[in-house]
Amino acid sequence: TSSFWLLANALRRYLGSEYAEGKLPHSGAIPDMKADTQSYIKLQRIYKQKAEQDKAELVRCLCDVLQEAGLPAEHVSSDEVDMFCKNAGRLRLVRTQPVHHDAETAPAIWGNLADEGVSAHYALFRAVNAFLAKNGRYPGMPGVDVSDLDALCVQDTSELQGIAAELMRAWGDKDPETPRNLAAEFVRSGCMELHNVSAIVGGVVAQETIKLITHQYVPHDGVCILDTANTTLAAVKA
Repeated sequence: TSSFWLLANALRRYLGSEYAEGKLPHSGAIPDMKADTQSYIKLQRIYKQKAEQDKAELVRCLCDVLQEAGLPAEHVSSDEVDMFCKNAGRLRLVRTQPVHHDAETAPAIWGNLADEGVSAHYALFRAVNAFLAKNGRYPGMPGVDVSDLDALCVQDTSELQGIAAELMRAWGDKDPETPRNLAAEFVRSGCMELHNVSAIVGGVVAQETIKLITHQYVPHDGVCILDTANTTLAAVKA
């Protein structure tokens, strides 16, 4: 069992105890303030004493958790307890869902997408997948016997617009708007990876990956849409 979840269990018990009264363990850190040296040292001593008392109570709860789990007391090191207490106020639980879940149902964040003005972008991304499933190719990507690429792009743009509008109506939008120029941008790319777009997206993905690997900072939970034609980026939370 991960030490983190054992500590999280202990924290839940700590918060429910009469000692804590629903308050998190004190980190011992003094906020930025103006004070003379003597007052600051006195206040620092008070903060440290409170942090040590809170940690001792958390350790008591942790011992109960370890005992119930049949694990030795040294299973969680004192350094881990110190780190956990200092950062308890920054803990976040992020629940995500598989990509295919949204692909099979209406997006739970549809209203938020509309508020951010990127509902058409999202609908077109989903429409691209539906177009691929229907035609066996991406919109704007020529087949083996295409002689007029311009005519193909015009045709694909209209079809992609129609699919997106159908999806938006299915999601509760009674009067869907999918701008033709926006659909044309999806078709124009032909599912190619443009170097400048790839650089930005790669940087964003790398940043979020580092958050997940290091367990530091809160990863984005939702949809991130980059519109390089209009130089805008919308991060919509789930």
